[in-house]
Amino acid sequence: MKAILQTILLVVGTLVPRFSTMAESSLPSLPTDHPASIQFSAWLAAFNTEDQDVLAAYHSDSIFPYSAATRDIKDLQREFGLAQASGGFEVVDIESVSSPSSVVIVMKEKKRPIYARVSILIDDSNADYPVTEFQINAINTPLKFIPEDDPRRPGFEKALKSLDSSLRRKLVDAINKALLEQYVEPELGEKMANALNIHFESGDYDRFEDSEKFAQRLTEDLREAGHDGHMGIHFREPHGPSAQSDKPDEKPRPRGRVEDFERMDYSFGPIIFDTGSAPGKKIASLTINGFVPSTEEYLDIWKEVRAAIGKKLSSVADADALIVDLRQNHGGAPDTVAFMMSYLMDGGPHHLLDFVDRAGTVDRSFSTLPVNELPGGTKAFGGAKPLYVLTTKNTVSGGEDMTYGLQAFKRALAVIGEGNEATAGAANPITKPHFLCEEEFGEGWWMAGIPIVKPKHPVTGTNWEGIGVKSDIVAGRGEWEGVDDAKEVATRLLVKFLGQQKDEL
Repeated sequence: MKAILQTILLVVGTLVPRFSTMAESSLPSLPTDHPASIQFSAWLAAFNTEDQDVLAAYHSDSIFPYSAATRDIKDLQREFGLAQASGGFEVVDIESVSSPSSVVIVMKEKKRPIYARVSILIDDSNADYPVTEFQINAINTPLKFIPEDDPRRPGFEKALKSLDSSLRRKLVDAINKALLEQYVEPELGEKMANALNIHFESGDYDRFEDSEKFAQRLTEDLREAGHDGHMGIHFREPHGPSAQSDKPDEKPRPRGRVEDFERMDYSFGPIIFDTGSAPGKKIASLTINGFVPSTEEYLDIWKEVRAAIGKKLSSVADADALIVDLRQNHGGAPDTVAFMMSYLMDGGPHHLLDFVDRAGTVDRSFSTLPVNELPGGTKAFGGAKPLYVLTTKNTVSGGEDMTYGLQAFKRALAVIGEGNEATAGAANPITKPHFLCEEEFGEGWWMAGIPIVKPKHPVTGTNWEGIGVKSDIVAGRGEWEGVDDAKEVATRLLVKFLGQQKDEL
C-alpha cells in the first residue's frame, strides 16, 4: 500500500510523508493500509507544497478530477489560492475510517486558526484509488482543542452545547419571525415558515443535537420549500467585531491586502488568445470565476483592486471577438459586475439593475461607468464586437447577473449553456445578516441569510430567481449534438461570424 502512495506522489515529484514520522509526532497517524487514507495523504502532500505546478501534476492523471470536489477546490486556481492562504493543513483528528473507500478527517490551517473537515471517497477497486467525491468545509473550532484555561472556553461551551427541543423551537421561531417580517417575497416567506413548522411538529428535527448539522438541515428545508439558492442558516464561530456588523452603531471595516487578491488572481481564470481558428483574427477567452469586492464601502484598497481588474479586462480589448466564460462563476459583489460590464458596453453610464425591497422601494442601483471614469491606462473591449457568454448549471448569483444583463441588453450574440437549459437561478442577494438566539448561544453564532431585496432589471422588469438565465444555445444538443464543450461551440460560431464580416468588406 505504501508503494502505491509512493507511485502517486512520484508523479508530482514530491517526497511522500513517511507514515512513521506521522506516528511519532503528536498528531494522529493515518492507517498505512487504508486506501482512502492513502489517497488523502497523497493529496495533502501535494496541497501542502503550495506549488501550483505540483497540484496541477497531481490532478493531471485523473487520480483526483476536479469534478469530484466541492467549490473551495473546484479548480486549480481555487485550490492553489486556498493552499497559499492556509499555508497548508495538518491533520488533527480522524473522525471516521469506517470503510476502505472513505475517511473523514479534521484538519487545521497552518497560517490561520481555522479548522476544516474533509470527507473523501475513492474507488478501491482501482489500484490507483481515484477520488470519486471530495468535500472540504470550514468548521467551528472543536471544543476538544480549546484548553480549559482559554478565556474563549466558556463562550464555546455555551454555543456548542447540545440542542434540546426547547432550543430547536426557539431557533425555528426566530427564523420564522425574520422570514415573515423581512423576506423579500412575503407569500414565499410565509410558505417557508410554514414548512419549518411542519417539520418541527412532525418530529423531523428531534434527532438533531449538533448545531452545525441542524443548521444544514434547516437550510435544506428552506431551499426545498422556497427554491431560493441564497437562503441559508449558518452556525459559525464569530471572527472579530465585524461579525456583529448589523448592529446600528457598527459598520463593516474596509480592509484588504493586495497580495491576497493577487493570490486568487482577482477571481479570474485563464485569459487565452486564439489566433489560429480564424486566420488574421484574434479570439479572446476571458474566464471570470467570481467578483471580488471593489468599492470603498467594503474595501480600503478598492482603487488598487479596480485598477488590477481593469488591467485584466484591458488585455482583451484589442481582440476581434470575445468569449466570456462564466461556467464556474460563483458570484460575488454586484458593484464589481457593473464595473466589469463597463468594459463590455459602449457609452455609459447604462442603468443595469436595481435592488428593490418587499414594498417595491429601490434600495440600491447599479450602472456602468462612463469611459472617462475607468481606471487610468485601461481600455474597454467595447460594445460593438462579437461576444458570446458560456454558462453551466454552476453559474450562480453574480455570474447570472452578468449573463442576464448581457442577454437582456442584447450585447451577447448568444448565451451558450454547457448541457444546461439555464443557470442556477439564484438572484435574491443576502445584504444583511440576521443573528438568532444570541441570549441562548452568544453573539454572532447563529445567523440567517435571508434576502430582503431582489434584483429588478430595467429591460425585463424582473430577474432570474428560481428559473435561471435561459441558454440560447445548448452545447451537445440540436445542431450541436456531439459538441459538448460550450467553448468549442462559441469558437466555431465566431469563426463563422468573423468570416462573414470579412466577406462583407
